Amino acid sequence: MVTTLRKMLGGWGGIATLLVITPHQSLDARQQGSPVRPNGSAIEMEAEIASLAEEHFRLGLAYLKSPESSEKAVEHLEKAAVLNRGNAEYHFKLAEAYARDFSYANILRKPFLAGRVRDELVLAVQFQPSSIEYREGLIQYYVMAPAILGGSYTRARGEANAMSAFDPYFSLLAHANINAEEGDHQRATALFMRAIAMRPGSWQGYQRFGTYCVNIREIDRAIQQFKMYVNLKPDTAASHESLASSFVRKRMYDEAIASYLRAYEVDASQNALLFRIAQLHEFKGSVKDAIALYAQYIASAPSGRLAEDARARIADLSGN
Repeated sequence: MVTTLRKMLGGWGGIATLLVITPHQSLDARQQGSPVRPNGSAIEMEAEIASLAEEHFRLGLAYLKSPESSEKAVEHLEKAAVLNRGNAEYHFKLAEAYARDFSYANILRKPFLAGRVRDELVLAVQFQPSSIEYREGLIQYYVMAPAILGGSYTRARGEANAMSAFDPYFSLLAHANINAEEGDHQRATALFMRAIAMRPGSWQGYQRFGTYCVNIREIDRAIQQFKMYVNLKPDTAASHESLASSFVRKRMYDEAIASYLRAYEVDASQNALLFRIAQLHEFKGSVKDAIALYAQYIASAPSGRLAEDARARIADLSGN
């Protein structure tokens, strides 16, 4: 969700100014009206409505997996959220669907969608206030959105403070992120380190601090953090990918290749990693290995843009 929000909120351009002429729909407005119940017991109707809401929710999730189907995802998730208004997960996934749809919306619709994202995140937190995921999503919105669309460091800090009541560790990480976005690097670093010291056996602190170090170009420090991330989460491709990407920034190609290969071993569905490894072999001047990896990628994914690029690289490297 955070990644989706970053993509949505990273390119506001002149959109914020349109909010002045865009009517905003309140939280209550979109939830007016209840489905009409036919004759039958209240308990039976409750069960039927809950079942129908869940059906729309599952359909919405299925459409959410495809970027081209974001409108259909919104359609079904809206119905699920109306039918079962108190379900925090429905509202959170609807916020994600709106954020996905943002990329495909015209400039007049974008401010409207941004308001919907915020409203659904607020509702998700309201109905499940102890959820780290939901509250972090809302914090990310407040941090990244312009003020005219509801962005506010003060509100973000309020949500981060509220987290301290049920998880001080993630509260510290949230405050670290807020300070990082504000540009207070000294304070952000101190908060990341406090969080890691509080819970040294948790991987999230190392992953987030490592990512932050990459962003501020402290690559040696990032490598240290990602190594800890890998030690704690060796069974996830993401940890090995994070370490590999930091090695690439240091032009440590052998180490990067080894980490990408481990990521692929953990999750063979990430076949794009084969293409990336082939590129690194090219950077090293290992033409034979590059050709072999490009061919392996084509065998795993024979169609698509990357497959075409891989064939072109094989032809070029082979002198054809």
